[in-house]
Amino acid sequence: MLNSQVARNYLSRLAFVGDDTEPAYQRVNLVVRALCPVKGVKSFAVHQVRIVSISEAGAVLQGRAIESLTDHFYLCLGKFEIFLTCARVKQQEGSLFVRFAKREESEFIRALTRISFPMTTLQTLRGHSPRAVEMRIEPNRARGASHG
Repeated sequence: MLNSQVARNYLSRLAFVGDDTEPAYQRVNLVVRALCPVKGVKSFAVHQVRIVSISEAGAVLQGRAIESLTDHFYLCLGKFEIFLTCARVKQQEGSLFVRFAKREESEFIRALTRISFPMTTLQTLRGHSPRAVEMRIEPNRARGASHG
């Protein structure tokens, strides 16, 4: 468990720089993949997690193996179409609080809060999402991406 007073790597330190305000979280229910770098190997461990609250600055995650997420990791939405770089902030009562490496656009966050079916964010988003989500899709992702 990460002590919220100690930043163990550069991404964790970024989570605390110049941001003393508590994020204004909005409740959501989205199932996404968390991609954690594996030490010594150029690969990622993939975990399924649920985003239960989100803001422009970060999110609150829940899942069975939440404690096994690394200090920094990526949340993946869609079929490897959108990536959010995250750093652990604190773990509390079965939830993991994370900060995004860069603030997300308010319109993108609002679009995510309007998704009503939780598993939507595990499916292909391109061509099936609000404009704010479509604009956030990484170029050339999902078409021919061969991730597992």
